[in-house]
Amino acid sequence: MTEPLEDVDIGRIYGLLSECFKHPDEQFTEDVGAGALEAELEPVAETLDIEYETGVDPDLVPESAAAFDNEYISLFEAFETPYAPAVESPYKEWHEGVAGDGLLDGPPADDMRERYATLDIEIPDAYMPDHLALLLEYASLLVEAGTEEQHRVFVADHLDWLPAFRKLVADAAADAPFHRRYVTVTDAVVRAVRQDLGIEEPDAETVQTMLSRVEDGMEGVPEEKTFRP
Repeated sequence: MTEPLEDVDIGRIYGLLSECFKHPDEQFTEDVGAGALEAELEPVAETLDIEYETGVDPDLVPESAAAFDNEYISLFEAFETPYAPAVESPYKEWHEGVAGDGLLDGPPADDMRERYATLDIEIPDAYMPDHLALLLEYASLLVEAGTEEQHRVFVADHLDWLPAFRKLVADAAADAPFHRRYVTVTDAVVRAVRQDLGIEEPDAETVQTMLSRVEDGMEGVPEEKTFRP
């Protein structure tokens, strides 16, 4: 890194990146197309020495929110296979004594439900409790509250699957250039946070174990689906 992470408003960056993993609506599609998101994130990427293709070209963002959302569900929700689930549970060990690796609603989801309940925050119906969009929002709350140790534990426990997620995105069938870009950026930002907080990177064996769990959970996913209009 060219400058320390303390020069970056990481809470704000978590919040911006969270929006990248929600179903895109008309306003988000318009803002991205106008370069508003890129204007905020590109300087941060430069500060943290994150290399990615910058700029907003016609191929990055579809003309409509519906088309943008089709790219989202193709990459993250199995409307094209192989895909990359943007949810923590499939990457993690299932409940002790229960066979279910690679499935949704595992121990990470239970932990997040408890965390949100403590804050009296309602989980949106559109997302699992351990969806990446919500994890990043929660991390933002921890940073804004100044709870450094809680932030460190949360990053270590709930964002350690991002290297495996990035690998699945790289191997996924969907084009989805916008979401591919910000998976790369998000993984790199969290890597910088780990370095700043003294958290070890997940090793190759751990990442491979996570990938194997997800692959087990993908067995039987149909290859053809109907896109949203």
